[in-house]
Amino acid sequence: MTLTRGTVPLFGRIRRVLASSPGMLLITLVAASVAGASGEARVQQLTTWAVYGLLSLSLVLVWGKAGIFSFAQGALFGIGAYAYGVAATDLLPVTGESLSAVLAAAFAAALAAALIGYFVFYGRLGELPVAVVTLAFSLLLLTVMSSLSDPKYHIGAAALGGYNGLTAPVLTVPGAPDGLGVTALFLVVVAVTALVAVGLRWLLRRPFGRVVRATASNPERTELLGYDTRRVRLQVFVLGGMVAGLAGALYTASSLYIDPSVFGLAQSALVVVWALVGGRGSLLGGLVGVALVEPLTSTLGGVGGDYGPIILGVILIVVVLALPGGLVSLVERLLRRRPRREGDESADRTVLAIAGDPPLPREDREPATLTTHGLSKRFGGLLATDDVSLEFTALRIHSIVGPNGAGKSTLFSLLVGRHRPTAGTIHVDDVDITHLPVARRARLGLGIKRQVSSVYLDSTVMENLWTAAYADCRSTAAADERARDMVTWLGLSARADDNASDLAHGHRQLLEIGMVLAARPKVVLLDEPTAGMTREESHLVAELIKTLSSYCTVVVVEHDMEFIRELGAPVTVLHKGAVLARGSIEEIRADKRVLSTYLGRAHADAS
Repeated sequence: MTLTRGTVPLFGRIRRVLASSPGMLLITLVAASVAGASGEARVQQLTTWAVYGLLSLSLVLVWGKAGIFSFAQGALFGIGAYAYGVAATDLLPVTGESLSAVLAAAFAAALAAALIGYFVFYGRLGELPVAVVTLAFSLLLLTVMSSLSDPKYHIGAAALGGYNGLTAPVLTVPGAPDGLGVTALFLVVVAVTALVAVGLRWLLRRPFGRVVRATASNPERTELLGYDTRRVRLQVFVLGGMVAGLAGALYTASSLYIDPSVFGLAQSALVVVWALVGGRGSLLGGLVGVALVEPLTSTLGGVGGDYGPIILGVILIVVVLALPGGLVSLVERLLRRRPRREGDESADRTVLAIAGDPPLPREDREPATLTTHGLSKRFGGLLATDDVSLEFTALRIHSIVGPNGAGKSTLFSLLVGRHRPTAGTIHVDDVDITHLPVARRARLGLGIKRQVSSVYLDSTVMENLWTAAYADCRSTAAADERARDMVTWLGLSARADDNASDLAHGHRQLLEIGMVLAARPKVVLLDEPTAGMTREESHLVAELIKTLSSYCTVVVVEHDMEFIRELGAPVTVLHKGAVLARGSIEEIRADKRVLSTYLGRAHADAS
């Protein structure tokens, strides 16, 4: 039996209540009662765990939500911890409070994250290099800070201390000149962690958060829709750094001491362990991971001696292998299972149905002409594209064909912006887009569908269309309306709330075309749009493309000559990277050069 209320899973409701403002207030009140019934040493330990929960949230945001696997959170935590120690030591005698030092620490960690993030994201490093760079950064800080033990290394009155560490004053706020007591500081840390969790949840439910999830799920498609994925990732990384720095500041304020070990591999790895055990896919998972791992680590450290880390490692391996999504994800899946709906059987059948004209607003979005002049591309000694000059006029269908190795994919990549040309230019109307990045081209009106369907598999059909629409209109309400209209036009209303991963191949291809159109392009580039489709489905796509040609310019790259014939569009034939022939499909079929290219010289001579 599924525990639900209406269509909302019970566990989802519980999680939302806990992550809401009243829920976090309840958690804080529970923490207050626990603190009142505990000794000072126990409260100090709980404070540290609450700080770790805040640090874990930063990694869940960066890794679980944005898909950036990073070892930097421990280092940014350390930067915040040291920044608080230095700022509080120097500012407290002047201002009488150290609250401003907490803010300075969060800013310092955010600045460090911005510097690292700009290098790794705008340098377009892959996921593994990002992890390696951030780990190297952490170990570099460990080495540097450990070597600063000489008293001459100080900032104002704060001696850095090297491997001996840095002492710092307790958190002091206006009205408490002697600093907060252990219990008061615990409540402050719990309240801050709760507020950050609520704030992050709110942010992730906003359009920015939806774009973040899209970037993590399918960065290529997100960029093809016009989003600057590098900037999105940088923004999330900086925000995660700020949260980690805030956690570091509260750690130093509560422990009154910090040393270079926070920059070590053990600390960086421990943050990853928390996220994995609890579940990096949810903010609640980050908190649950700390709540499970830290008491276990504390217990094993007391009774297991040197075997504690080994036992913890074994538990981690078991969790990773058996529960790759973490414990929270497991509970969610168990409680969210739904019975099969009536009509699902018919929805599973790959029957494509589109009725009427597409719901495309035309205001301020006139079709454009796409032109190339002398376009060439070399890969070493290979000339993949050779002096291609083409004009794809507005409000028409244009077809590009050619055998394997003719240069179709390279030309398409040049138009999209995946490759930079060796020579030549590309224009949309009078705008030179030759050296513009992919996202900028998309914002100028290029709609792109690649050969292999590229959608957000772990998002619903409606969410896929909303993400595409929002890329153009930047209005939540307008994107909602356009997504609803588009899903109806595509004939996918019955599957609107299903994940794209549940769709059959033909429906995924159709969904991607709908996503391209939802962004309201001026020029649509389609790379083998019928790949893997049946003849009936290909016929439907051909009719769809004919309809689209009255709204925008359509360029189709294909090898299926029967599909090209059905389009009835002018054809450009490529061979060895150069334009071999142009004309109607009948003229192309009668051209001996084309016959020779496709069927061999002997066949051409016999003709």
